[in-house]
Amino acid sequence: MQRFWIWLLASSVMVLTGCATLFPDTDHPAGAPPEAKRLSFTMIARNYRCEPSVIAIDREGRSALVKVTIRSEGARHVFSIPDLEIRRYLDPDQEATVEFLAERSGVFEFGCTRFPWISPLDHKGKLAIR
Repeated sequence: MQRFWIWLLASSVMVLTGCATLFPDTDHPAGAPPEAKRLSFTMIARNYRCEPSVIAIDREGRSALVKVTIRSEGARHVFSIPDLEIRRYLDPDQEATVEFLAERSGVFEFGCTRFPWISPLDHKGKLAIR
């Protein structure tokens, strides 16, 4: 019975304040070194998908300051790159910019979802950093 009341309270808080209270935006300020490569991308969040769904970054062996400008069309989206601890809420027809410092290589999943996490059912994009 106690679990029910905890669940009810948590659900009420999320409904009244929105998921952003429990899962705030996370965007790390990028203190990029002067020699860092600068890269910019534009993305559209539409129908809970990110377009383009594949982004490739060549760091050329150094750090890269990556700036992604995302526009949400028609609905509220949550842009996230979980492995880089990035999350940004986008209201309908809003544009936001996310900056991060790419210092390691790898392939990272990202998503433009309706929830603050990427579920197995969501369409995922790939960010390849070399």
